[in-house]
Amino acid sequence: MGNAPYNGYSWQQRARIMPAFRKLTGRTAPFEGEPCAMCGNPDRPLNEWHSEDYSEPFSYQPPASYPLCKPCHGRLHKRFNAPPGEWELFCLHLEAGGYGSEFTQLRGLSERRVLSEQIASGYKIELPVVRARSPGSYWWRALTLDPESLVAPWGRPRPLRPRPHVAAFRHAFEEARLSDCDSAFLRAHAAAPRRTATMRMLAREALGKDDPKTGNLLYGKLAGRLTTLLQWEPDLREDGSPVWMSLLAEGWWPPGREYEWTMVPTAAQALRDYLSLEKAISPLSQISS
Repeated sequence: MGNAPYNGYSWQQRARIMPAFRKLTGRTAPFEGEPCAMCGNPDRPLNEWHSEDYSEPFSYQPPASYPLCKPCHGRLHKRFNAPPGEWELFCLHLEAGGYGSEFTQLRGLSERRVLSEQIASGYKIELPVVRARSPGSYWWRALTLDPESLVAPWGRPRPLRPRPHVAAFRHAFEEARLSDCDSAFLRAHAAAPRRTATMRMLAREALGKDDPKTGNLLYGKLAGRLTTLLQWEPDLREDGSPVWMSLLAEGWWPPGREYEWTMVPTAAQALRDYLSLEKAISPLSQISS
């Protein structure tokens, strides 16, 4: 596995998944006898598999985990540092029916460099078919090339700590009787790219002014009310005080930027459901009044 982060998970968290599987099943590894989930090569070492999701409870099935051959597994993790266009070339090779192990066998280094450079320059290339393969929406095509995903919370499919389910969040939004200001903060956060924003950004959107201190106070109060309604245990600071925002989001401090909060997926989905329901009910309320 190596001592490296991936998808916002530290290597220490990633290292927990294999002992957990052995304890759960008594087996060495999942996907026994299954071919590589990228290239389809049936000759896959038993212990070679990959996870996109290291949040607990661990999942050992797609889309969280996949059986991979060693060449595909290596290319997947090295895609961040590969020369421009090389990851795309490898994907095209797989879509042409090539096995991961055949990528370097069929084309020498100089040819791969030329093709990768052409792809990076915007040229569309087609590779000859190695073996017939059904077209599809291949899961690895959705993988990001942004190296920040290695350490950022937005890279995680699920929060590191479990959060309330969508229905619970939606009910809490209804019980909290959200004010216009509350809704503005939630809307701005859910609509931010990758559901990630600084408190300064959220204050600009929700309050119309550059005031992160007030934004932190108001949004934090809302998070505190929701935490109480949901009876959820928030993260704690070193002094033991609660981090109310930890209910709604996971935070991190990216180098050279302000502190950022990534809204958890279940809160974002619950907000969309809540707003849709609110919109549907609103005309009826106007008629009845």
